[in-house]
Amino acid sequence: MAQDQKQSAIIEAAIKRFAHFGVSKTTMTEIATDLSLSKASLYYYFPDKLSLYAAVFQTITEAGAAEHEQELANEGNPFKAIAYFLERRTEFIIKYHNILEYLRTFSPSNIPAELQPVFAQLKKRELQRLTSIIEKGVKAGLFRIKDSKKTAELFFDFLEGFRTSFLLNTPNFFPDKKQFQVILKKELEFAVIFFNGLTIEKE
Repeated sequence: MAQDQKQSAIIEAAIKRFAHFGVSKTTMTEIATDLSLSKASLYYYFPDKLSLYAAVFQTITEAGAAEHEQELANEGNPFKAIAYFLERRTEFIIKYHNILEYLRTFSPSNIPAELQPVFAQLKKRELQRLTSIIEKGVKAGLFRIKDSKKTAELFFDFLEGFRTSFLLNTPNFFPDKKQFQVILKKELEFAVIFFNGLTIEKE
């Protein structure tokens, strides 16, 4: 098996283990055993669980983005596109809840170096999606906006701020699946208010 194939196989095995048992309850030995690899071979590709987790996190976020990219691009109605974006975002979190829950190990101020570029790329991708949706509304004559990118950043920051506020009022750092549905409902309500405020009134 080629090196790239072996690395991909390790990541896929880790995704299955992490998704089923959770990251904390999975050992590197178990992942090596699943693939009939020696621990030395596994550690050659990933020196510790955190580096493997970073690769898993990057893989699932990239796959999640690609899965609905075309449908989002084809949606011409910006209001429906925003709702679609938020709904798919929540579906992704619920689908990989056992994997993403591990993030509660860290706070925003102490994110490990291994995860920082993954978070940076994720934020960049989401801002690009939001900017594209807003630009559709501008081109269609629906929104009165001078700077689509800055508006996307503002909307994104409000979403992040809302989630932070929600988390401060919950006993767990990482919400459970039902709580994410509550968050989604409020995000959708906020999106309607936010973008209605930018809509050009038709005479």
